[in-house]
Amino acid sequence: MVKKLFFYGAGCGTEKPKKQLEEVLSTIFNNAAVEVEEDTLAAVRSSLNNPTEKAVVCIMGTGSNCSYFDGSKLHQRVVSLGYTLMDEASGNYYGKELIRDYYFKVMPIDLRIKFEERFNLAPDFIKFNLYKAENPNTYLASFAEFLFENKKQSYSSNLLKRGFKLFLKHMILQFENEIREGALVHFAGSIAYFAQEEIKGVCEEYKINTGNFVRRPIEGLVSYHIE
Repeated sequence: MVKKLFFYGAGCGTEKPKKQLEEVLSTIFNNAAVEVEEDTLAAVRSSLNNPTEKAVVCIMGTGSNCSYFDGSKLHQRVVSLGYTLMDEASGNYYGKELIRDYYFKVMPIDLRIKFEERFNLAPDFIKFNLYKAENPNTYLASFAEFLFENKKQSYSSNLLKRGFKLFLKHMILQFENEIREGALVHFAGSIAYFAQEEIKGVCEEYKINTGNFVRRPIEGLVSYHIE
């Protein structure tokens, strides 16, 4: 019998969707205590060194976000507007930049050839997936793996750093005072995990101390809830 159920999801930080999901889950798991929280709290709980640690926690996966945890409460100073306007240094951001660089002929010729061999780059196919198919952000993020497969190329490394610098300036430095007071900056998500060399290098430039890099937040969440 399920006695406790913890659900984390995008958009669950506001009261209305939170209550709606709690009601739905309670009807299915009617003997369980149900807790619904936003996905940013999942990133926090999965990456902290201890449950009351003060830290800045970044999500860098398909999308991106950044929060500050003061030891008990979560704080966000920038409301995310999603992949079309924000999500810098995320999978969908890098996918978009790769496609743009390919079409604008910024991408080096050897990588252009590899890119053509790997993906369907027909204009109509791309536009269909961006404007008519479901989950265009996930479609864009599917291109990001190409960066890590070719990370030894200076083009790839520079693109990773450029995207992260934007994310750092717009998101992480919203919590500059907390960082100067000693808060570590933790990262959750596959993009952050595989780009940690570039992330650490940029953070050193800004004298920011990085903490943990968690590829799969579910692993840290399991440990958090067991403890």
